[in-house]
Amino acid sequence: CYKKQGKPVVYLDESGFAHDRPRTHGYAARGQRCWGTQDGQAKGRTNVIGALLGTVLMAVGLFFCSINSDVFYAWVTQRLLPTLPPH
Repeated sequence: CYKKQGKPVVYLDESGFAHDRPRTHGYAARGQRCWGTQDGQAKGRTNVIGALLGTVLMAVGLFFCSINSDVFYAWVTQRLLPTLPPH
C-alpha cells in the first residue's frame, strides 16, 4: 500500500457542465397558464479535470471539448506530472 510506504496518493476527477440549461418550470398567477419556450438544442459544455493531493487542489484544466483518452493523456503528461512534488 502506498500510504504505508509514505508515498502520497493523488485523486483525480473529471466533471462537466452545460453553459445554458433550459428551464423546464415557470411561474404564473393562480389559475393562469405558464407559457414559454425552451431550446432543447442548447450548445456549449465545459469539462474540468483536477487532482487532489492531500488537501491541495492542483493541475486544474478547463476543456471546451469532450474528454477522450488523448485529452486525458495530454492533461496527465503536460499539467499533472510537472506539478507533482518529487517523491
